[in-house]
Amino acid sequence: MKRQRANLAFSQRFKMKHYMLLSTLLATIALTPISANADDTQIEQYFKEIDTNNYKSNYSIISQIGDNNRAEVTQSYSSSYQRGNFANIYQDGNFNNATIEQTGGNNFGVIIQQGNEHNAQVSQSGRGRAIIEAEVTQLGSNSDIQISQSGSGYRSINVEQRAYSGNARPVTVETY
Repeated sequence: MKRQRANLAFSQRFKMKHYMLLSTLLATIALTPISANADDTQIEQYFKEIDTNNYKSNYSIISQIGDNNRAEVTQSYSSSYQRGNFANIYQDGNFNNATIEQTGGNNFGVIIQQGNEHNAQVSQSGRGRAIIEAEVTQLGSNSDIQISQSGSGYRSINVEQRAYSGNARPVTVETY
C-alpha cells in the first residue's frame, strides 16, 4: 500500500514537472522571433501571452515551388481575448513576391501565386474581436495586387487577377 502511494506521488510530481517544462518551453518559443530561410522566406510571429487552455497562437504556412520566390509573414497580437492570426502563402512559379503583415488578432490572409513575376502584399490590422480576411489569387504572369485593411468589424476581401497576357494593371484596395 505504501509503495502504491509512493508511485502515485512520484507520478504526480513527474506530471507537474513535465507541465512546468512544457509551459517554460512554450513561453520561450512564444517570445522568440521565428525565422526560416528557404529561397528568401522569412516568418516572424510575436505574441505576449500563452493561453494553455485554447493554445491561441499565430499560424503560418508557406509553400514554394520554383526558383527565386520570396515570401514574408509578420504576425503579432497582444490581447488575451484575441485569437491568433493565420497566414498562407502558396507560390508555384518563378520570381514571385508575397508579403503578409498582420497586427492585432483574428486576421486571416491567403496569397496564391501561380505563374511568374507576381507581386502581392496584404497588410491587415484587427482590433477587438474583429475578424479581418483577405485572399489574393494571381494567375499568369506580371500581376501586382496590394491590400491594406484596418479598423473594427468583420471585413472580407477577395481579389483574383488573371494576367495571361502579362499586361495586367495593378490592383490596390484600401479600407480603414
